[in-house]
Amino acid sequence: MPYASRWTRYAERTCLAILFAWLVWLPLPFGSIVERARLPLVAVPLAVCIAAAAIRLWATRDRGNTAQPTRAWLIWGNGALLFLLVASLQLVPLPQSLLQLASPESHAIWSRAARVAALAGVSVSSAHPISVDPQATAFELFRLAAMLAAFVAAALMIRSHSRRMVLASVLCVAAAFEAMYGMREAALQRYEIWGWVNKLIFNRVTGTFVNPNHFAHYVAIVLPMALFLIAVAWHLTGNDEVPAAQRFLRLIEHHLLRTAVGLLAAVACVAAILLAQSRGAFLAVTVTLLALAAMLPGRRLARIALGSAAGLVLVTALVLFLGPDRTVRRFVPSEAEQVTLIGRRIGISAAIGIWQRFSIFGSGVGTFDRVVSLEQQRDPDKIYHHAHNDYVEIAATSGTLGFTIAMVTLIAGYVALVRTTFGAAARELTWRRRAFQAAALTSLTIAMVHALLDFNFFIPSNPATLATILGAAVATVDHDRKPERRRPGG
Repeated sequence: MPYASRWTRYAERTCLAILFAWLVWLPLPFGSIVERARLPLVAVPLAVCIAAAAIRLWATRDRGNTAQPTRAWLIWGNGALLFLLVASLQLVPLPQSLLQLASPESHAIWSRAARVAALAGVSVSSAHPISVDPQATAFELFRLAAMLAAFVAAALMIRSHSRRMVLASVLCVAAAFEAMYGMREAALQRYEIWGWVNKLIFNRVTGTFVNPNHFAHYVAIVLPMALFLIAVAWHLTGNDEVPAAQRFLRLIEHHLLRTAVGLLAAVACVAAILLAQSRGAFLAVTVTLLALAAMLPGRRLARIALGSAAGLVLVTALVLFLGPDRTVRRFVPSEAEQVTLIGRRIGISAAIGIWQRFSIFGSGVGTFDRVVSLEQQRDPDKIYHHAHNDYVEIAATSGTLGFTIAMVTLIAGYVALVRTTFGAAARELTWRRRAFQAAALTSLTIAMVHALLDFNFFIPSNPATLATILGAAVATVDHDRKPERRRPGG
């Protein structure tokens, strides 16, 4: 049995190493949007998830009372499976009568395509799927499955505080590299990404992403992980009864490395958001951190005031150091920004129109750019590949059925995790576990707010990274280890 336990431990560590390496790799190939990134994007988390599930089944095979998934895990996991089921149904070929009943618009599109094929002398099947582009829907289905696999793999393996610390540290290192890479290119005035010159957007830092807003979103959802490292280091210096000067001394003497990693990553993330000049990411981070400060128990007003002052000092210092032209220039209204806002309205309006056309089952996940021309009335020289609002695009491509499943699941799981972190159930958890859950909730809230203004859910690296963070937040207590000892006051 000791040999089997040692084998299980080594196997889990190997899977964790692969998962962490995958997380570092995710943003490097242009946010994983390029075609050559598709195979590792999908294959790695699926393989790790299968291996992690097998290892856990083997480790708990002789136990009658094993750990049960948390409520948030069950809600998000089952909701994701239902959403995948809806996406799978969009690929099932249906007879013409049934397709017309399920999706009249899809039936009309496939009928017109069949008539054109018949005129060209090409024979086509009489059964067609709901999706207007099965190939695009199939890939999106695999991408969504990979996100679920990353979530489950993290929930299965990242069960202890030490592993959560490693996850946070790995993501902080990846975000710091992204920020430094972007700053270097901006300093050299090259704005290259692995040799590819970004001629689409200039004078804004993008890291290894093409779009600065997506780069800013990535570092924004990693920022809470940096704050988590700092909070843990501060917590280990003592409770509120210990004088602040003594705690600072202990912080420097015993937790300098952890504090330095968290602090440097936090500064790099904030600087990256400013240099990317992403108003949406900045707004999402600001609103979320203030909301989290209001949710925490204790002296809320004092905490909000202190946090706001500290954030204002940091942002002001970075703006002065990096220069206002590189950081806050886009916050000043201009004619170019009016064009940007009009473009966003066009995409969102088109998505709402598509939702009305494909009201129940959608046009097929991943097919927005295929059907947007049906409703895009303005700016005909451009094809809007995404709606700049994740919610309406999900509604347009997955229909009311998929949208309802996604939103009910998202909100219910969010509420469950909030209750586990801040409610009565939080008393059963250690302070360090609750701190990580609070950080994960912060990352999720940032993503939810920014989703109103952009399409980060469809940039593969961003939701996959967030799924891993949330999986670690909802993991069960590790029954293979002894419970963590609580510190006095912790």
